[in-house]
Amino acid sequence: MHTSIKTKLRVFTIALMLPLVIMIVVLLFALVKYNDEYSASVRNVSVANDFGLDFKRNLDYKMYRYIIGGYQNFDEYAPFIDIDQARLVVKRLQQSTTRPDSLTRLKYISHFLDNLEKYIDETKQQMDYETSMANLENNIEGLTELINDEMYYYLFYETQELSELQARINTEIRNTVYTIGGIACLLFVTLWIAALGASNGITRPIEELCGNINMVGEGDFTVRPVASNNDEIRTLSITFDRMVGRIGGLVEDVRAEQENLRRMELQLLQAQINPHFLYNTFDTIVWLAEDHQVDQVIEMTTSLSNYFRTSLSKGRDIITLQEEERHVRSYLEIQQIRYGDILTYEISIPDELFSYTLPKLTLQPLVENALYHGIKHKREVGKIIVSGHRTTDAIVLSVSDNGIGMSAERVQAFNRALLQQGEKSGFGCANVNERIKLYFGASYGMHLESTEGVGTQVVVTLPA
Repeated sequence: MHTSIKTKLRVFTIALMLPLVIMIVVLLFALVKYNDEYSASVRNVSVANDFGLDFKRNLDYKMYRYIIGGYQNFDEYAPFIDIDQARLVVKRLQQSTTRPDSLTRLKYISHFLDNLEKYIDETKQQMDYETSMANLENNIEGLTELINDEMYYYLFYETQELSELQARINTEIRNTVYTIGGIACLLFVTLWIAALGASNGITRPIEELCGNINMVGEGDFTVRPVASNNDEIRTLSITFDRMVGRIGGLVEDVRAEQENLRRMELQLLQAQINPHFLYNTFDTIVWLAEDHQVDQVIEMTTSLSNYFRTSLSKGRDIITLQEEERHVRSYLEIQQIRYGDILTYEISIPDELFSYTLPKLTLQPLVENALYHGIKHKREVGKIIVSGHRTTDAIVLSVSDNGIGMSAERVQAFNRALLQQGEKSGFGCANVNERIKLYFGASYGMHLESTEGVGTQVVVTLPA
């Protein structure tokens, strides 16, 4: 009976792996479930512990200072804010707590917070020293003490829950491991018996086919198909002769395929946007808006819009130097608002160079490196200069900074790595350099010049 190796392997694989897969899924499900429960309990204990440490001390002290201070600046002490925050903590704990004893304690705390708010309001309205001090000592401090006690009880019950949960997890994992171990032993024995029975029918024709391949490698193309009950081996043997003639073409196809894949990889890397830059920019916009700095909000939002417009570039990989300059300027405008105390910049690219083209996102990664690896590590205001000029047959662009610089050894290692294809030189420059060489040839690219303690300059050479 002729049966394909693929069918045989499928049957063996399904029969042997299905029980193991089921057990692994069950184990993973149990682990995820218990991990979620354990994490929730740990979070509850942490929140409750922080609450118990701060609430009573802060609130008692605020009310005492308010009374002895002559009932002045009640809003400055803001005890009601403490109570509202405490209610939020209790509500958060109630949403994630499952143990009945713990929920009861949270209910008591919520009730005590209501009473505490009432007594604080009475103290605010009373404005009589003796009555207020009595209310503080007999009611307010008593309620905060009760709240602390109930929170300690809550911590006690949640700690018990953690211990019980840990014991259940250990038992479940131990039982599952024993079960999977038994099934694995059974599967191993079954697989060994099945492999012994099928090995001769598979390995013998494969060995003959390997002999034919060796003959072809030595220049003997008079090989004959190998007789086999396996459909795949018989088909492979018949088509082997035709494959030999196509090897040269296939090698070229593979080389072209790899180059295309590499180009696509570089395009994907090129299109990536640093999420931290985006988060920080939006955070800064929010902060400026809250501070009512409308002009800077408009300026930063406009710069961000221009930044993304160039990043997208309607899907184009090659853009003009004018677009690249606008992209870098937008990036620096955004970063100067964020790092205005340490960052200045200058862009001096002649207008006559704006019509020349280059790969998108050539200069921005270099400017980003100058900021994060040069300027930010300097303990004074730094400056980034982006410039460009034309030689006889090339466009030379540079990004320089007066940051911390690099040692001569590091500069040599960096430039040496840029010359070696596939070698990662760090600081995000490898992608820029490789894209330039991919589009324009090995004679173009970039190199670095730096003096430790003085600054760094990255020079990019493009065809004119």
